[in-house]
Amino acid sequence: MDHADVLPGATQARFDRLVQPHLGRLLRFAGRRLRNLADAEDMVQEACTRAWLAFGDLRDEALVLPWLFRILRSTVSDLFEKQTRREQLAPTFTLDSIEDALHDRGNGPLEDLIATASSERVHELLRMLPEEFALAIELHDLEGFRYADIASITGVPLGTVMSRIYRGRKLLAAQILMNESLSDLTPGPARSTLVGELTAPELAAMRG
Repeated sequence: MDHADVLPGATQARFDRLVQPHLGRLLRFAGRRLRNLADAEDMVQEACTRAWLAFGDLRDEALVLPWLFRILRSTVSDLFEKQTRREQLAPTFTLDSIEDALHDRGNGPLEDLIATASSERVHELLRMLPEEFALAIELHDLEGFRYADIASITGVPLGTVMSRIYRGRKLLAAQILMNESLSDLTPGPARSTLVGELTAPELAAMRG
């Protein structure tokens, strides 16, 4: 049924029914992309406005979540373009040097290294990565979207999504290595036992 053929009250009720259950996830995602909660709330509000205006384009209710994330991603990207480019402290490691560092460290795959950082630290370091890599990691590793859904949300080919996740994890691992090196140079109390890599229970808790 076309958006224009439905009574306004019925359309609003359908919109609320489909969108409201996902507002928490949208806000958490926006909060990780931005610097503060107020900006995140503004972006979610703007995304909901855009979603309402484009509601007639949603043909399959089962796809409402990736549809909403695609709109929110576009909204946040527009904000970044209007503002001065946010400070990006992307590591100076090359991908080859990261491979060498991981091999010398002897800690196994990238996931094992990332698991040494707390979830809060992972979120903080993600903000230092180039946008396209941080976004791919967040959608896949934190939000649990499939590759195909991420391709739809970001508007890039499936192979590009997979490459960004792989390369983004390397950059994230480099940030962790660099952070550890700086920590070794700074006297202080021993590091406490940290939470492992975003486990299934942790992901479930984040999703509310």
